[in-house]
Amino acid sequence: MALTQGTTRTLDSDGRADSRLTEWTLADKRFYTLVQRGRLNDIAYDHGRLLAHPIEEGVFPEILDTVATDTDAGAELERDTLDTLLEAIFARITHDIFSATSAEFRGAVKALEDGYFDGHADPEFRSTDVVTACVAIDAGNIATGISRLMKKPGHSRFAQVANYAAKALLSHRRGRTADNRHASLLADRSAMARAVDSAMSRRQPAGMGCTGFFASADGTADGKALHARTFDGAFFAWNEAPVLHLIDERDTNGAWHPYVATGTAGLIYPGGISGLNDAGIACSLHQMSTVNYATDRRGEGGYDVAPFVQQRILREAGSLDEAVAIAEGARHFASWAIVVSEARTGKALRIEINGREDENGHYDGKVVASTAEPSLVQTNHFLLDGMTETLDFWDDAHFTKTVGKWLETRARRATVTGRLAQLTDNALLDTEEALGLMANHDDAAVGGARRSFGRTVCKAYGLMGSIARTTADRAAGGDAIWFTIGDRLPGPHAAMAGFAIDWSTGSLGPAGDAAAQTVPQPYRAAMEAYVAAFRAYARPTLGGRYLGRRPTEEEMHAIRRNALGHLDRAVDLAEGAGIMDPAFRYIRARLNHEAGRHETGAERTAFLNAAARDWAHLRGLADSHAVPMHAWERALVFLLSAATDHARDAGTEAERDAMIARGRAEIDTVAAAEFPGGQLHQDIKDWRKVAATIAAEGDTDSLPPIDWVTVE
Repeated sequence: MALTQGTTRTLDSDGRADSRLTEWTLADKRFYTLVQRGRLNDIAYDHGRLLAHPIEEGVFPEILDTVATDTDAGAELERDTLDTLLEAIFARITHDIFSATSAEFRGAVKALEDGYFDGHADPEFRSTDVVTACVAIDAGNIATGISRLMKKPGHSRFAQVANYAAKALLSHRRGRTADNRHASLLADRSAMARAVDSAMSRRQPAGMGCTGFFASADGTADGKALHARTFDGAFFAWNEAPVLHLIDERDTNGAWHPYVATGTAGLIYPGGISGLNDAGIACSLHQMSTVNYATDRRGEGGYDVAPFVQQRILREAGSLDEAVAIAEGARHFASWAIVVSEARTGKALRIEINGREDENGHYDGKVVASTAEPSLVQTNHFLLDGMTETLDFWDDAHFTKTVGKWLETRARRATVTGRLAQLTDNALLDTEEALGLMANHDDAAVGGARRSFGRTVCKAYGLMGSIARTTADRAAGGDAIWFTIGDRLPGPHAAMAGFAIDWSTGSLGPAGDAAAQTVPQPYRAAMEAYVAAFRAYARPTLGGRYLGRRPTEEEMHAIRRNALGHLDRAVDLAEGAGIMDPAFRYIRARLNHEAGRHETGAERTAFLNAAARDWAHLRGLADSHAVPMHAWERALVFLLSAATDHARDAGTEAERDAMIARGRAEIDTVAAAEFPGGQLHQDIKDWRKVAATIAAEGDTDSLPPIDWVTVE
């Protein structure tokens, strides 16, 4: 494996900034470095022009497919009305976000669009597509908040959402039809609220799994500070065109800082994922979920999407205090945590932010910064007073949508905290050890047992890992950035390329390469098969193109079969190598159950019987303790076993009742252990309802969607 430099392109007189795009190859995978100096708009234009074709290969199509799918209510719902309502709400959110952002940000998006159009003779995307893709990250957060609020009728913000939806429908191109078919919704806010709830419940919110950590120079093997993060989310095409940026905007303001950032073709805010600047400030952004959000209902402006706020920190901050001031000076749409580290002081802090509006529509968001520390770990839950989850979802700044996610984000944090302390206490932490921690497969919730996915640091939708190395002596040089280039999934197991940064000349040079060695090859192959199944199920394509809508039932038959083929391979590879991993069989059982309930005759029987065999195997593991399993896993295994047996009319009623009773008892165990104060997670209440439904009705449509990431 060798890092090889390819051709370099510039735009000469056609460009607006000083821009140099270089193609590189590592492990037979192409990626880019883009070095630019100029004003932001000109940098964005050149980005769009130089990467016009890779933009269409990369994450833009997947983002737009996700939006299109989320705004497709599905054939079984009142398609015309609910499709229009969903599309109207998301279009309104997108419009409100984009309109509320700074003129600088809007200008950069327009410049990226112009560059893309000028660089492509036959562009696939329209202007509205570019805008949608650029603000989708916070639009999705707001939509998730709306979805959550709709779960509690009568809440004070329930009517507010209904009014917002009505406003969206009236302003949408299909909202006012000649026959006034949406009049009943517009006239009845309760009906509107019910429609929003029905429509929004079909959304599959983007997952959150990023893990970040920092260690000062005192804890590393080479005396350089280390700021690392995994970048996780179900946009697999990110790795089609990875880009490492070096951006210098000092032509606009001489006091600003050049910065290096990891991105992908078309990403308007590369500094919004992770990066570092010439002052030794490094950042990583971590997404949260929220019921508190802002849409600038009063048109006051002054907002920016969270990734652009972090990019401004890299561009403008020379200290931790300055970073906090930038976050405090911005208005935020939704919930995020920004981890900021400073090489000079050897300390890092987290900035937790949450957008919110008061009853009159005025901005009332919150920014809370932690104390700076020489070591820090961040996962996807708030930690600071006033921002932590209280389980009162209707007034929380933040919530985790399932018990599985509650356990998962805390287990990841425990794993990294423990391992990081071991390494830093003995000054053993280096780039390769950090990469190994990002590709870690220990499950702290079951004593550190090795697992493929679920409550592990390495996620099924892991896209990229990055590591910033910085020196306290800023005059001495020696900064470097390392990032995985996506030659394989999950991302932390991909090849990692390192680049040395020369701030004085504004240049990047190869510093080496690495690859994680945390699992044996058969296990890695099994995980790759699992990710292939997840991708086939969650991001289906037809003729090599995303559907841009929900699949038809006929298409879903083929999609499930395709995913099950990959899962069969995952099970065979793992168990053929003597690896007993419940995740593979659990998800296969869930998918076989789902497939069986959508089939008839012999095919229905075959799918349900296959699910039953996996459930029986998993019950055996749970009872024998052959593999460590959490009480929550055992609860779902026994409840879902009963659901499958009901669906296939197998076993006696007493046997099914016994499985339901076991599942309920395991839920009670989790409730007592995790939520001893009596304020139960909503997901516990939901699964208790599922258990009651299975007991009363047997075959049920009430099962939650399959969660491939936390493995539920």
